[in-house]
Amino acid sequence: MIQQLIQYRIRVISFLVLVTLTLSVFWLYSLTLSKTAFASGILLLCCILFLAAYQWRKKLSFLSLGTATVWLQFHIFVGLMSSLLFLMHIGFRVPDGMLEFALFLTYCFVFLSGVLGWLLSRIIPYRLLSRGEQVIYERIPIYYRKVREAVEQLVSENLKTDEENAVADFYQKNLREFFSGPRNQLRHILHSRRHRHQLTQQVSQMLPYLEEREQEAMRQIAVQIQLKDDLDYQRSLQSVLKTWLFVHVPLTWTLILFALFHTITVCAFASTSG
Repeated sequence: MIQQLIQYRIRVISFLVLVTLTLSVFWLYSLTLSKTAFASGILLLCCILFLAAYQWRKKLSFLSLGTATVWLQFHIFVGLMSSLLFLMHIGFRVPDGMLEFALFLTYCFVFLSGVLGWLLSRIIPYRLLSRGEQVIYERIPIYYRKVREAVEQLVSENLKTDEENAVADFYQKNLREFFSGPRNQLRHILHSRRHRHQLTQQVSQMLPYLEEREQEAMRQIAVQIQLKDDLDYQRSLQSVLKTWLFVHVPLTWTLILFALFHTITVCAFASTSG
């Protein structure tokens, strides 16, 4: 743990030194009355390509390209550095041209979505550990089916033919929809348990009116309610991360296309203007 902290501090110091050197070089370059826009643009494009390479690193995890933790740290550092280069490149003002303004908006969306993703990656894993056993997102439907089948088995075992079926009626009126699929996604994102308390309270209110065997079945159903709600919680928070990736990654590639087109256009204009 101490060694990892030392390594992290070394990386932070190295990043700060790199930023300081970059600013110094651009400042000295500007003293020669040379335009720094081209140099900052090329360096910014290299940073963007490096940031996009992080996604390929995750897909090529079998190659010895460094640990995912180190890549993530450099992804964050280079992303922060790219914001500084971006501001220097545009001269700390909003561009006027249509292509430049579209590139400006795209970069802002990519950077802000990256910051949002960093915050989510800090918050959501801890929240996932607080509710139930962490499961793989793609396997959640399997667990849904197992919980639903367990509840339906409990209901079928307590069916009666000679009088009112209290357990079955309660399941049909109050629980069938809950166990049929994902529920309460927004409430889980907001960390609310109100719906869960309402269901367990309804179960508790039914217990005094049931026979001993039915009471035991309802208690087991209450356990399944908690399991199902924990699965909903896991699914809701993991969906947030997957939705974020669905937004951030396409925006990144859109930014790369705009940046490459912008670079080609500038180089072509520079060559024709002599």
